[in-house]
Amino acid sequence: MNKDNTPPIESPIKNPLHPDRSNNPVVKKLTTPADKYGTPEEGFTVVCTTYRLTEHYHYWTHHTNILNQLQPGFFIEIPEELAKEKGITNGSRARVTSARGSIEGVAMVTKRLKKQMVDGKPVWHIGFPLHWGYEGDPKHTGPLANFLTPSAMDPNTWTPEFKTFLVKLEKAEEKVS
Repeated sequence: MNKDNTPPIESPIKNPLHPDRSNNPVVKKLTTPADKYGTPEEGFTVVCTTYRLTEHYHYWTHHTNILNQLQPGFFIEIPEELAKEKGITNGSRARVTSARGSIEGVAMVTKRLKKQMVDGKPVWHIGFPLHWGYEGDPKHTGPLANFLTPSAMDPNTWTPEFKTFLVKLEKAEEKVS
């Protein structure tokens, strides 16, 4: 929850404190055709988080060969139990879809993330790094994470809600080399 006790613009549950006010009523929503927001009713039930990797700084350092050797590619971190439920194995391909778009990557099945109970409901959480997406070393490519993130800003700070959003997760077709 935000400091005003409202969940983010995309939340897997209604606000437990104020069920009829699940989002900040003065949140700044952008209104272009690309600015869509997902709901659990539309099947967007998995919480997704973007994060940075120690080996890279934002989008800049993926042009540096030694750092690419340390962290060579985009991945989607998926809890073991959720991966099993979706038929996704470690190293296979997975697709993450938000209300705004879809990206694919290598599945990294992990014990680090667990199912959580939120307001008495099970909620899954996945994550992926945001360091790919712009041209650079052709052997070091990956999707742009912000194709999936919502365009909604905190009304006081204008900080975008790019870190947590709702998605669907599924097994992707394997690429044939």
